Amino acid sequence: MRSHLTTAAPGPDRGSDQTEGECYWLADRSVEPDRWPVVARWGGIEPWHQFEMSTAEFVYRVIADPAFKPFTVADPPRRPFYLPHWGPFPMSAEDWNALTDPNRGS
Repeated sequence: MRSHLTTAAPGPDRGSDQTEGECYWLADRSVEPDRWPVVARWGGIEPWHQFEMSTAEFVYRVIADPAFKPFTVADPPRRPFYLPHWGPFPMSAEDWNALTDPNRGS
């Protein structure tokens, strides 16, 4: 089996996320594409992790599994909010944290 990772321009073989993670398929011509593992790293300098799961499961775990560190965006669970396009927008990290605090009132 021969495979390699690339950092070529973004395309269908690559993804990135809001946590500075990079995600790729580990392509192998001898295996059906739906069986290719996902390889990912966080922050661009961390070691690569290989996940023997489908892309759909990987994306689900990133979104919904707080234990899927360091790739999860579900930790800590934050309260969703909506900002109208006309603002005003939070100006500091403290303002954003106050908006998404799961213990805040309506």
